[in-house]
Order: sequence, then structure tokens, then C-alpha cells
Amino acid sequence: MNVNQQKRIRIAVPTNDEKNIFPKMLGMAKYLFIYEIENGEGFKLIEKRKNPFADTMQHLKTLDVYDLINDCSIIISDHIGKKGITRLQERGIKLFFEKGNIREALTSVLNDL
Repeated sequence: MNVNQQKRIRIAVPTNDEKNIFPKMLGMAKYLFIYEIENGEGFKLIEKRKNPFADTMQHLKTLDVYDLINDCSIIISDHIGKKGITRLQERGIKLFFEKGNIREALTSVLNDL
């Protein structure tokens, strides 16, 4: 299988400052940055998605946020609620819990895949 036939792996990362992982609950972040793994070695930012649910407190919010990033198979976040973790895992999402700089976290996760 050549590189173009490989399934693209996308990673969602919540952020407010565009440099660091948002330190609170996943669904409260202003943005969800979408990265794509390139050739299993690096990553590239492909999209910055605004989170319309950042300031809301609705029931089952995790599922609304999931709808925004359902093309991603991995989420890197600092904090996700206990029920949210279960809901995301039930949908086949791999979760990684990291703090701080986005690029450092992506490199760490890439080494773990």
C-alpha cells in the first residue's frame, strides 16, 4: 500500500491561544485545531475550527463537540469529563491526556502510536 492509499489520521486539539492545549474541559475551548499525521512521522495543521459550544452548558455537550470533530480518530486534551470520556471511547476515539504546548504534545503522541 502506498502513502496515498493509507488512511489519514486526524487529531483534534482544543486551544484558546493557538499554542497550548486548553487547560479546562474539552468542550469549553474556543477552537479545535485539526492536525493530520504525515507519513507516520510528522503532523500538519489542516484546519482551525471554531467551537460554537464553548460558552454553553447543554446536556450531552460532548456529543455536540464530537459532531464537530467526527473526522478525527484521536483527541489530545487536558481534561474531559468522566461521562464524556466514555461517550468518545464508545465512538472509537483514542484519547490522550496532555498539558502545555500543542507541538510537544503532538510529538509525544506520535511517538506513542
